[in-house]
Amino acid sequence: MPLNLGYAGLGKETTPGTGVAPTFFFRLQEVPQVRAAASFAEVPALDALGVSIVVPTQRHAEADLSVVVTPRAIGALLAALLGAPTTTGAAPNYTHTFTPKTSYPSYTLEVQDGVAVHRAVGAQVAELTLRHAADGYLQAQATLVGMDRTTTGTAATPTYESQVFNVGQVSVSIGGSAVTGRASQVEVSISVPKTPFNALSQVPAVAVYPEGTAEVTASMELVFDSTEDAGRLTDFLAATARSVSLAWTIDANTSLTVAFDGYLTEDPWVASNRDTGMARIRLALKAVRTGSNLLTVTLKNSQASY
Repeated sequence: MPLNLGYAGLGKETTPGTGVAPTFFFRLQEVPQVRAAASFAEVPALDALGVSIVVPTQRHAEADLSVVVTPRAIGALLAALLGAPTTTGAAPNYTHTFTPKTSYPSYTLEVQDGVAVHRAVGAQVAELTLRHAADGYLQAQATLVGMDRTTTGTAATPTYESQVFNVGQVSVSIGGSAVTGRASQVEVSISVPKTPFNALSQVPAVAVYPEGTAEVTASMELVFDSTEDAGRLTDFLAATARSVSLAWTIDANTSLTVAFDGYLTEDPWVASNRDTGMARIRLALKAVRTGSNLLTVTLKNSQASY
């Protein structure tokens, strides 16, 4: 497939399951697949050998995205994951505050792979992982669940954002103590399980609903500093929650911040590197709801709404 043929975009639906053209486009790491997850029933026949009738029973859509995080498009993924944000500000500077909701907007995911234009309609995000290493830029992986998979004969003309979040724009803190200068990589994963609901009225799913318990986990690798890290084992053994903040800032009006209270979920081991002489510590954290919200994601950009 020629490299300039693939795109992926999201468009917010007015009626869940009714496809719309994309308005947010993603810089792709790879061209995703929109898959139809379908099941069928076999009607038994005793009059002859073999099954003579097969009928469809259930169908929904699934997709995975691997994208570069850009300031505006990431908000659509966050809305489809956590629910619509609370938005303040005025053009061209808006602040969107995302916290876990119980209802979610539906989006159309549209993908062109060089062969056809595929859609997951009535789609919501079930899991979103943000990842940044010292040799790259902020990336995101998203898992989507939709009511149905369809195709369309008209391809969109994608328009892309020019800004990305890169090295030098990251701020990481634990318990109010900045550790950015010692961090070589960070990752945060937000899971809000979603499942299709299939009814007798039609083969495609009639809706996508939340299922199970939301979960937020994070991990990071730091150069060990005895003055800050010696007490981490005590935190782990005591299951003591600490405030965690991961922030990416391009300028005063363009930023992404993920904040939660988390506790260590494993012994923060220290590994020495013979080549560099540096000892490194790995922190694995899990969010705990200490107030009304499990986490808060704050996005500043020029987008008026999601």
